[in-house]
Amino acid sequence: MRTWIEKQKYLIDFTLSSLARRKVKNLGLLFIYTAIVFLLASVMLFTHALRRDAAQVLAHSPDVIVQRMVAGRHDLMPASYLDKIGNLRGVQKKEGRLWGYYYDPLRKANYTVMVPPADAATMVAPGRIAVGAALARGLGLTVNAEMFFQGYSGKPFSFTVTNIFPNESELVTADLVLMSEPDFRTFFDYPAGQYTDIALSVANPLELRNIAAKLAGRLPDSRTILREEMLRTYESIFNWREGIVLVLLSGAVLAFAIFALEKASGLSADEKREIGILK
Repeated sequence: MRTWIEKQKYLIDFTLSSLARRKVKNLGLLFIYTAIVFLLASVMLFTHALRRDAAQVLAHSPDVIVQRMVAGRHDLMPASYLDKIGNLRGVQKKEGRLWGYYYDPLRKANYTVMVPPADAATMVAPGRIAVGAALARGLGLTVNAEMFFQGYSGKPFSFTVTNIFPNESELVTADLVLMSEPDFRTFFDYPAGQYTDIALSVANPLELRNIAAKLAGRLPDSRTILREEMLRTYESIFNWREGIVLVLLSGAVLAFAIFALEKASGLSADEKREIGILK
């Protein structure tokens, strides 16, 4: 056993001394190899994190979303469509939603403006808004601060910030602005009795396809979007973007492989001598 240990010790000493004689080249190879592994692992871990967070966010989204289509485009949905849906078996709750996008020409930023559901934990009173942490940080807003907008009618609006969402929710609330329904309709000059879409909650997930088929019969000018379809869409987007980045990095991987193969096939005199000694 002692002889074997001494043999391994001599081999380790010889290996370290051989590496030290060409330390610049070996350190360069180590750096390149580490950088390539780091880049590939970073892309894969980052996209996996995005998929995971997207799945967690969509877990609380409506089971079914109904949107009215006009000439292939998403259009406003009359409140009468709630009556057309009626008491559809399996639907626990139905409600019209109000949301949209606002471009702020002064700050050159886009905001997502929504009216929270009636049973949401974050409710806002007229004249008040709740904003995301990234938006508040970028504009230097604090609780009870005033935020000014110019409405679509050209009239200026002033809202008091009553709540700032926590940093943990920035993935979905970074550009979010919540306001009351009267403020939303006045700010966007939104017609009364109209909604952006309708959200449905279904008791049995196995009945989602059947409910979507029934909705298509009752509302032929509308389309239904299931939560599982949104998950697949996000999955496809992340896979596509991950693939693009990996393709761009494949050039670096291929160059490193060619370099390593060239070095392995073309041994120097010192490397041949060391191989002979080791044999």
